[in-house]
This record gives sequence, C-alpha cells and structure tokens, in this order.
Amino acid sequence: MKWLKNRFLSLTYVGLLALLILVGCTSKEDPSEVLPICGNHTCGDLVMVTTDTASDGFHYLGPTMSPDGTRIMFTADWMAIPAVGHPDPDNIWTTYRQIIIMDKRVGVDPATDLESQGGVLVRFSGDYSTVRINRQQESLSFIEERYRKADPEWIDDSTIAFSTETSRGYRIFTSDLTNMGPDFSDEIVADVALMEPADDTISGGQFQHLEPTISPDGRWLAFSRSGCTLADSFETCTGVSLNIIDMNTIGLDKGYDAVSFALTAEHSRIEKPCWSPDGTKLAFSGGLDIGGDTGAGTELYTIDFDTTGYSAGEMVLDNNLDRLTYTSYLEGDPISGVMNTSPSFSPDGSEIIFVSTARAPSITLHDRNLWKIPADGSLPPEIAFFTRSDDVDPEVQPDGSILLSSQLGFPTAILDRLEEEAYQALVQGNTDGSLTEVEMRAMAAEERDQLEYFEGVMSPLYIFQP
Repeated sequence: MKWLKNRFLSLTYVGLLALLILVGCTSKEDPSEVLPICGNHTCGDLVMVTTDTASDGFHYLGPTMSPDGTRIMFTADWMAIPAVGHPDPDNIWTTYRQIIIMDKRVGVDPATDLESQGGVLVRFSGDYSTVRINRQQESLSFIEERYRKADPEWIDDSTIAFSTETSRGYRIFTSDLTNMGPDFSDEIVADVALMEPADDTISGGQFQHLEPTISPDGRWLAFSRSGCTLADSFETCTGVSLNIIDMNTIGLDKGYDAVSFALTAEHSRIEKPCWSPDGTKLAFSGGLDIGGDTGAGTELYTIDFDTTGYSAGEMVLDNNLDRLTYTSYLEGDPISGVMNTSPSFSPDGSEIIFVSTARAPSITLHDRNLWKIPADGSLPPEIAFFTRSDDVDPEVQPDGSILLSSQLGFPTAILDRLEEEAYQALVQGNTDGSLTEVEMRAMAAEERDQLEYFEGVMSPLYIFQP
C-alpha cells in the first residue's frame, strides 16, 4: 500500500484538475485473459463522485442515493468534516463514523477537502431523544466521544434512518432533515425506531439493530437483529435474524410500542438485506447454517416477503428461503473463506449485483470486487466490475448505474491526462525559458505522483455506468 502523509495539493495544481470526466479503466495492467463480460469489467464509464485531495486516508462507505436522485448520503471518518465538540485529531475515537450528505456530482472540479465539494455533516443534538430505560425516564446513553454511526438509509427525500451505537447496543434512529435549516447547519434530533423489552429493565442487555433498509412502498423497514438479554451471559444470546418494523408504528412510545416481527429463524450470520424492486423478496448474505454447509465464508440468499399472516401474528419464518451462491473452499483461500455480501437488485429485479472476495480471472489476490448473478440463482456468478483495488457497497440505481465505494483512487487514464495538463501549464508559464524540457516533464510527473498515492489509501465514491 502506498502512503503519503501529507497530500495537500497546491491551488495551482487543483486548478489543473478542472472539468474532470472519467472513463472506465483500471489503475493497474489489464488482465492477461479477456473476461466474458468485456475486458476487465463490464464496458462502461466510471465517474468520480468524491475527488477531495487533502485526505490522509478517509474512507467514504455505504453510499446511498436519495429517492429523487439528487443527493448521496454516506458515512465518513470523523475528521473528513470534524463535528463540533468531538475529540481532537490525536484522539483514538476520531475514526468513528459520521453521516455526510452531498449533491450528486458527475464530472465536476475536484476540491482540496470534502466540505469544499459540497459535503455536509449531519449534525445531531447531544441527547438525540429521551427514552425510558432502567425503569425510569432518562436519556438513552450514547458512548462518549464515539458516536459511531452506520448504515444510513433514505426513508424518503427528507427523512433518513441509521444505526448508531448506544449503551444498550446499536439502535435504529430516524431523523427529519428539514429541521437542519436551509444551510444544513442546525443540529437535529433523532428518534429511536424500536426498543427491546429488556431495555426497560435494570439489567438491560445488549441487542444490535443494524442495516435498516426501507421497502419500495415505504411501509416496512427490514434490519438484522441479534443480542443477549444479559450482557455478560452467552446463554441468553440469540442468533442473527432478519426482522421487519411496521413503519405505521415506528417510534411509538419511544420505540417500545413499535411493531416488529422476524422473517427468518435465528442463524449464525445474516447481514446486508435489500429489497427487490417489487417488494416481494429480500436478498441478504448469510452464514453457513442456512441452506447447507459447503465451507467457510458467506453466501447469498433470497426470501419471500408475504404479509398474509401479519395481522394474525403468524408470519412464516424462512418463507421460500433460496440459496443463490455455492462457493467452494479452494486451496489458498483465506481461512475465513470467500465472502459474498452486499446484494443490490437490478432495476427490473432480474439480477443481483453483490460484493465477493472470490478470485477474479487472472487475479490471485482476494480483493473485494463486484459480481452479478441472476436473481433466481440459475447461473453461476460473473464479474460485473472490478478495479483490482477494493470495491464495496454497491447500490444499483434506477438507470442501471452502480453507486459504489472503491480504493481505486484516480484512474490511470486520468493521471496521464492530468500529467500532460500540468506539463502544458508549465510550458505556458515558462516565458523566460528558465525551465528546461526535462525539468518541466519531471515537475509534471511529480504532480502525478502526488495523486498516485491515493490508490489503496482512501475510499472515494464512484458511479459506474455500464
């Protein structure tokens, strides 16, 4: 991994990066063999969404597009846009995640920092909300100086949901963005979506409500649930299940009267649920006790969503549970096996784009890359897109493009172009002839080297347009 401790670029050089329009490419040599779907990935254009150049390794993860297609929400390291009252840069907790929102950007000028390119920190008030715990009315305790937030999700164009760490484990909260004011500078309150019965006891417990995802009709919120009734007792711990919150009841009585129910039995691992476009199925990544044991790792599954028994409280668990991937453990694979996760349905529901650590053709390393598979699992997975870096968190858009996070950095074709632009700028400014051709070429190459350090160091956001 390359690393440059201080990568602040001069204003002159930042000006040379104007009018950036990216094309599909990779930051390393093309594979020696041609993949069946077009070269080293599906043919298409790659557009950088975040192009800030002042980072010492920020990671922008979990991007999700607003329903109207105008804004992108994601999590970022705390120092990307420091929050008032949080730890100083030398504090260990500065890596804890914050929620950022920015306008969708396609082929625009890069900036020296995330805020300069329109990123806005969602600022929450200190207490969030008052919730009944420990049999008394008090503020749900958020761990000091951590404020770790995860899994942001748009409920609609003005309301978001997210998971955040509390003294009782992760809980899902919702918040109305319109209360941030016209300049997005005001702190806002977040309301807890669902509480556990054990939360209203002195002993408490630790339950995790993670990865909320809203159904296409906005009625249901799916999430993964696990935990222990007694925090220090493994005997009281559950497995992981896929659960649903009825949005008509969300937040009632500070979350205690919210109605939720399980869709699956408890398994060793369930994560990253997503809805099919018609709302009749969910896809998710699961542990090996679901659908048969073939080796280490995780596999993809789908499950039917049918609320026929909802009113009677008789929902069927693991309804038409279907396993899509069957990844065999191969010699040389990591001990943890191959991880297949983060599914996202295509606009028509016929395919699923997902992240896998399976080996791409001509590659020996197990980087995370984007693969695709028919939604019914009728064909083996194929590469959908990869950069030979680390590609994660895909979200397929209505037009078929893919919003994702990757450690690709600046693609090679763009580096070539920027180096030439830097050279031409030096030539135009060299009116007195004080610089030789060799010196100008060397200076332009040095500017290129500055940007090459971003590969593998930080995780910008991209939109891939097949």
